[in-house]
Amino acid sequence: MDQKPLPNPTEVAERISNSDIPGKIEILDSLFELENIENYSEIICNLIVDSDKGVRNTATMLLLNKMPQNAPIYLVKFISSTDITIRNLAGEILIKFGNLSVDALIDYNNDKNDDDQKFIIDVLGLIGDSRSADHILSILSASENDNVILACIEAIGNTKYNEADDILFLLYERNELYKPSVVEALGKIGSKKALEFLLDKFPNEDELIKYSILESLGYIGDVDTYFFLLEQVINIHGPLVGPLITSIFLLKEKYNLDIPFDDKMKSLLMYTLHEGTPEHKKIALSLINVFSDKDILVASLKFLGEDYELDEIIKSKIYNNANYMYDEINKVLGANPDNVRHILNLFLTVVTENTNNGNPLNISLMQIRNIVHSVSEYLNNPDEEVRRASMELLFILDAESALLFIDSMCNDENMWNRLRMTEILENLYLPEVNIALLKLSGDPDEMVRERANEIINIRNINENNPITN
Repeated sequence: MDQKPLPNPTEVAERISNSDIPGKIEILDSLFELENIENYSEIICNLIVDSDKGVRNTATMLLLNKMPQNAPIYLVKFISSTDITIRNLAGEILIKFGNLSVDALIDYNNDKNDDDQKFIIDVLGLIGDSRSADHILSILSASENDNVILACIEAIGNTKYNEADDILFLLYERNELYKPSVVEALGKIGSKKALEFLLDKFPNEDELIKYSILESLGYIGDVDTYFFLLEQVINIHGPLVGPLITSIFLLKEKYNLDIPFDDKMKSLLMYTLHEGTPEHKKIALSLINVFSDKDILVASLKFLGEDYELDEIIKSKIYNNANYMYDEINKVLGANPDNVRHILNLFLTVVTENTNNGNPLNISLMQIRNIVHSVSEYLNNPDEEVRRASMELLFILDAESALLFIDSMCNDENMWNRLRMTEILENLYLPEVNIALLKLSGDPDEMVRERANEIINIRNINENNPITN
C-alpha cells in the first residue's frame, strides 16, 4: 500500500500516540524514505523508550541510518533514566553519533548527580573528541567522587589532550587508586613529558603500576626507552614479562632495531609462551622471526588450538622450520598432549606438503622408526580425527610399517576413516594391501564395501593373479 505523505511533526506525534505497534513501525519505516528527518528527531528519540522492542529497534535504526544532527539534544535526557537498558541504549546511540553528540552531552552535564556525570564522561571519553577536554577537566577539578575522577582520567587520555599532563602528574601523587588510570592516560597522550615521568616513576613502583607503565612504554617510547627496556630483561619476572616483551617488540618494529638473543631473553619468551595471554604469546612467537629457536618453536606446539591467530603464527613458523618437528615430534607425542589432534594435523600437513612438492623429508631411518612408533600409539585414540591423522602419517612415512597395524585401521569404528583407508590402499601394491582390501570388501558400511570392491575389480582386470577370497 502506498504511504501517504507525512504531515507536520505535531500530527505525526499524534498519529504515533494513537497507533498500535504495527502502526508505529509503519510510520517509522516511512521516514526512511526522507532525506532529512531533523523535524522528526524528537519524536523518533522518544520512541527508544517504547515498551515494544520492535518499535525501539526501528527507531534506533532510523536514527543511525539518517544521523539527524539535532538528535543528541533529545537523546541526552535518557542518560538520567532509572532503566539501565534505556540509559545504555541512549549512550550507545550517542557514541555512534560521535562528535555530533559532544555539545549536547556537555550542555546536559550541568549539576548532575555523580552517576550521571560518570556516565556522560564515559561517553565523552569513548567519543574521544578533543573539544570535550576542557569540560572533562572542569568536572575533574570539581568532583570529589573517585568513580567520577577515574572516569575523567580515562576520558582525558582518550582525547589525547597534551595540556593535561601536569594535572595527571598531580593526580598520580594524590591517590594510589588513580595511578593505573593515570599511567594509561599518559600513555595515550604520549607526550615527551609523559614518557619522562613514567620512566622516572618505574623503579620505585609496585608490580601493578610497573605493569601499566611497561604497557604504555611500548606505545610512547623512543630509542632510549628501547634500551631502557632491554636493561630490565635481567630483572623482570612473573606477570611483568608479558608487557615487557610486548613493548620491546613494538619499539623494535617502530625503530627497526635489533633484539639481542641470549639465555635470559629466551627464558622470558619461554615463560610468555607458557604463562602469557594469547596476545602476549603472539608477540613472543613473532620474535621467532628473529631467533628461530628450536626450543621456543617446539614449546609453541602445546598451544595449538587455543586461538586462531596464534595457530596461524605457529603454523607459519613450523612450515619454515620443519626439521625441528622431525627432531622433536617423538618427545612431543610421548607427553600425551591434550591438543594432540592439532599437533598431528599440523605434522601431517608439513609431511604432506614436502612429499607432494617432491622435496625430500630429510628424516633418517632411525627417526622414521621412532616417529612411526610414537604415531602408532594413537591409532586407538578415542578421537576419530586423531586416528585418521595417525593413519595417514604412517602410510606417508613408511607404508610397510603402517601395514603392520592394518587390523586396527580396518576395525576403526568411524566409517569415514575406513573409507579414507581404501583411498590410501588404492595406490599401494603389496601383498598385505590385497588382504586388507578383501577384508574391507566385507565392511558393514555400503560405501566402504563398494569402494574396496571397485579397487579389487580394477586390480583383477589389470593383473594376471586376481585377488580372491
